[in-house]
Amino acid sequence: MLRITIHNHAPVTSFVLEGKLVGAWVKELEKCWESALATDPFKAMLVNLAAVTFIDSDGRALLTRMRRQGVKLLSHGVLIEAIVAKIEEEQQTTERNKFNRE
Repeated sequence: MLRITIHNHAPVTSFVLEGKLVGAWVKELEKCWESALATDPFKAMLVNLAAVTFIDSDGRALLTRMRRQGVKLLSHGVLIEAIVAKIEEEQQTTERNKFNRE
């Protein structure tokens, strides 16, 4: 089970997640994110993962795509912080590689 609460206040849209980001819930978060993008593609976005207890591989892949699109990830707890740190590391590597090619 996953609860998604969306706070759409200027200047940031934030998604507060509670529970497990797994299975069908990954698609639900993706729909929420795509809807927010369609409404205002330039608005800053944040995913608050402080109350998330588990993320499966599909959830991790979605968070990686979101991060690549500029979404900030806020985490808490050893497991979730490790996942977010890995996503951030991959993002920094991608940005460095892009910079080096230019």
